[in-house]
Amino acid sequence: MKALGLLVLLLISIASFHSISVAQAASSPQIQTEGGTWTSSTITILITPQTGASWFKDSYTYDVNHAISRWIQSIKLYTDNYGSDYVRNLKFVTCVSGVNDTLCGSPDIQVRFIDTFGSHSGGGLGLTSSRTTNFYTFLAPTVTTLAAYDPNNTTQLTDTDMINIASHEFGHGLGLGHATVSVTDDGTFELMFLSYGQGVGNSRNSLEAPSTLDMYALSYIYDWLASSSTLNGAGHQMTLLSLPSGVAYSSVYPFGEQVQIFQDSVNQLKLELIIVAAVAALLLALVFVLGILLARKKSTPPPAYVWGPVPTTPTV
Repeated sequence: MKALGLLVLLLISIASFHSISVAQAASSPQIQTEGGTWTSSTITILITPQTGASWFKDSYTYDVNHAISRWIQSIKLYTDNYGSDYVRNLKFVTCVSGVNDTLCGSPDIQVRFIDTFGSHSGGGLGLTSSRTTNFYTFLAPTVTTLAAYDPNNTTQLTDTDMINIASHEFGHGLGLGHATVSVTDDGTFELMFLSYGQGVGNSRNSLEAPSTLDMYALSYIYDWLASSSTLNGAGHQMTLLSLPSGVAYSSVYPFGEQVQIFQDSVNQLKLELIIVAAVAALLLALVFVLGILLARKKSTPPPAYVWGPVPTTPTV
């Protein structure tokens, strides 16, 4: 009977392990490509500010430019660690309407702003519309629209929010689709996940960066750069990609930001240690004071003994 019970437990354990393995396999990070690629190594981006609009912040123009420059830095860091150096041949020329727009000519990507998409649009913060040929190449222009307010039109995006949303939409402009998981293995946000993982308008929101999965997909889309600065044939059709073995799934922050993140984590750890030490000292002080009070507490003395009358000697 005991042997039968052990056998049942063993079968349950095997079934549970199989279920966990299947669940883990199903949740492995993947990303979909858009099925398009630019045919030139130089991609031009024209930013059109809404200067004068009450809902527009002038810093949004800088935020979009900053988002693009962070992609460049992340590409360098990724290729330093994992190869695919040809991706570094991608060049981005950014122009601003009314400032230096003539440098971009007919831009590949146009970036525009809107006050809000509204809840009827599905609650989005950004939208990138692109067209492709039958050869899986992009037709210019790809149009990216960025919202200044959340879909409820109540909370305005901070500069950090705008950098993150612009970075996500720029990934679409390069040919990346959405990733299937929201957080990388190092606990940071997956930039190309379907939805924004942070609350709009929160001053404590953190900058997000492309992940190794995003970079791997980018190297797949632009593998033609390994042999030429222009694409003469067809690109890749829409493909679902997973990271190859040996590549850690993490966010590829620019080196300077990595240093700052490390410093912030050290400072946070110091603060937590100080708080713990202060609480421990307070508890020790309370214990010490309590001990003194208990030591000084006098026990109640026994009641005084009542002597009886002194016996007298009877006289004869």
